[in-house]
Amino acid sequence: GLTDNNMASFPLGLPYISAAMKQAGYAVHTLCLDYVDSDIKTALEDKILNDDIDVICTGGLSRDCHKILEIFNTALKIKPDIITIAGGGLISSDPEIAMDVIKPDIGVIGEGEITMCELAHALDNKLSYHDIDGLIYWDAAKNLKQTSPRKGVADLNSIPFPDFDGFYYRKWSNENRNLGFI
Repeated sequence: GLTDNNMASFPLGLPYISAAMKQAGYAVHTLCLDYVDSDIKTALEDKILNDDIDVICTGGLSRDCHKILEIFNTALKIKPDIITIAGGGLISSDPEIAMDVIKPDIGVIGEGEITMCELAHALDNKLSYHDIDGLIYWDAAKNLKQTSPRKGVADLNSIPFPDFDGFYYRKWSNENRNLGFI
């Protein structure tokens, strides 16, 4: 949204992760709930069932906590075995509290481009993800476990340009007077 100086900041975390995952060959389906014509339940139900979604990923800041919780709770009512993954500043700033509040299956701490690709590989191949850096998750006894921190990406040119497909960037830009910063 607009800030005090009337400049808007488009949330780029998910578009960067989407681009990295697509570059790695993963199928990514985007659902931008800010611009759907239906309620959240209907939009999620259509996407999850029509596209046979097994994993739902979202993220945000602490201000987004209630919406993330609503998304995960709704998705789990639609498909109880769907895997929920959260990231962004909400998880990175205080992983244990965020996990306890929104209760995703897995949290991504820090930059998620590499972490999500490694996690997708593990989930697709039914491998353990317990040694992937940058994660927090619930073990079988429902205790939180955190892996080693993920090192920051040293070569920013190795990360693909953000994937704006499905994020309604043009509509967002028009609503924000075609001004924004990243």
